[in-house]
Amino acid sequence: MIKKITLILAILLVGFGISVIPVQSGILLTDGEENPLLFLPWDSDKLTIGWRHSVELTPWKETYRIIENGNLSLESTLYKSYGAGTPDTDGKVEFLPNGFIQVTGIDRVIPHYSLFYVAISNYYLANNEQRYPLSDYVPEDINIQIHYEQIQVYKWLLLRIFNKEVSLR
Repeated sequence: MIKKITLILAILLVGFGISVIPVQSGILLTDGEENPLLFLPWDSDKLTIGWRHSVELTPWKETYRIIENGNLSLESTLYKSYGAGTPDTDGKVEFLPNGFIQVTGIDRVIPHYSLFYVAISNYYLANNEQRYPLSDYVPEDINIQIHYEQIQVYKWLLLRIFNKEVSLR
């Protein structure tokens, strides 16, 4: 009888652990209705989002630090010239020798990054030197949300071993 109780408790403990223990951290791309599009394992506390400005046709990038609860804290933004929506009153502005402008010290924390993906903008995510072009992963003309998530064991198993689509939210 004690063996049966011990076995049942062990099974319950393992089941509970599988349902709540996070095993993989990563970047989750969802569409406008929060349906998962892609999960990228992520081993850095930084996320860079880059693109080509659709009017000026110059590169832009924003670098975020991943903080508590998966929130994103803007560390810096880098661009070639000022335009609509460009931060010009927040933070420290530095004119770099290569002609770019870098702004740091902007106090902005967001739960996720939102964008409307169009191929002409050449959006990408970067983790150190590794780039992930959104054109490889998402359809064109779609609202995208970029989240940092920690997924549980059972979701990781469904994604990695069984290659099943799973709701990660």
